[in-house]
Amino acid sequence: MSWRTLLIQQKCHLSKKNGQLFCKRDDGVVSVPIEDITIIILETPQATITSSLLAELQEQNVVLITCNGKHMPNGMLLPLLPHSRVSEVAFLQNQWSSPFRKRCWQKIVKAKINNQARSLEISGRKSVSTLRQMARRVQSGDPKNREAQAAREYWSSLMGDGFVRGATDFANNALNYGYMVLRAVVARSLVSYGLLPCFGLHHDNNLNAFNLADDILEPFRPMVDQAVMNILKSGGIKDDLSRDIRQEMALLAVQQVRINDEVQTITNAADVTAYSLVNAIRDKDAALLKLPDFVI
Repeated sequence: MSWRTLLIQQKCHLSKKNGQLFCKRDDGVVSVPIEDITIIILETPQATITSSLLAELQEQNVVLITCNGKHMPNGMLLPLLPHSRVSEVAFLQNQWSSPFRKRCWQKIVKAKINNQARSLEISGRKSVSTLRQMARRVQSGDPKNREAQAAREYWSSLMGDGFVRGATDFANNALNYGYMVLRAVVARSLVSYGLLPCFGLHHDNNLNAFNLADDILEPFRPMVDQAVMNILKSGGIKDDLSRDIRQEMALLAVQQVRINDEVQTITNAADVTAYSLVNAIRDKDAALLKLPDFVI
């Protein structure tokens, strides 16, 4: 079972031999078993990689994330795995009904708001009971848009009244970095179980190839929020994301959460969610969808 996240931040040459990833740098060579790797994040433009390694990463279901000049993730390479039931799952996914999708979205929004409440509780903030009440009021399809109402209450309480989600400050950049890492983790799991990430339960942007990944990502987002809050509390605020902070955010994939009454890493939890979604689609029962809870 893979568990490593590799953050490539220095000039190097990446290749493979005998099931190992070799990273050749000016100061020597480091090797890692490819079967241990979940994600590779290429931050430096000075890294080169062989085509044979790229192919092997896809065979081993490793996600490769590229970054722009500001070290922010801007793309990912996912494997086209020969899933034994890919045609069946794709057909079922294409045929899922509107009521089913709405019930799944209801569960996702409830889980997200409850995890936001837990994030506030961990940070010693107010509005915990307010968010939990909002979560209980979420209806099928969230027609009252409780998600947006909870978000306004949540960000104001967590970050303060002056915080604006979507700005270009340190906190937003750190959040975006963490979200992109977990988005890749979720997309990897969906593809692993034969799901097509472009067909979403709620998100349906024709220009977005990862609508379903963005749906499933929602309950995981508060884990990123809490990691950023920990950085802010420790005085790690800077104009740009430092190398150490990016390394910390890249390790979110191995943070523990609770899912299906078990403590799992986020990577494993994403697998559980993807597998449960396939079962939910087959049985046309949204109650089978398993989503993560904070474990701390």
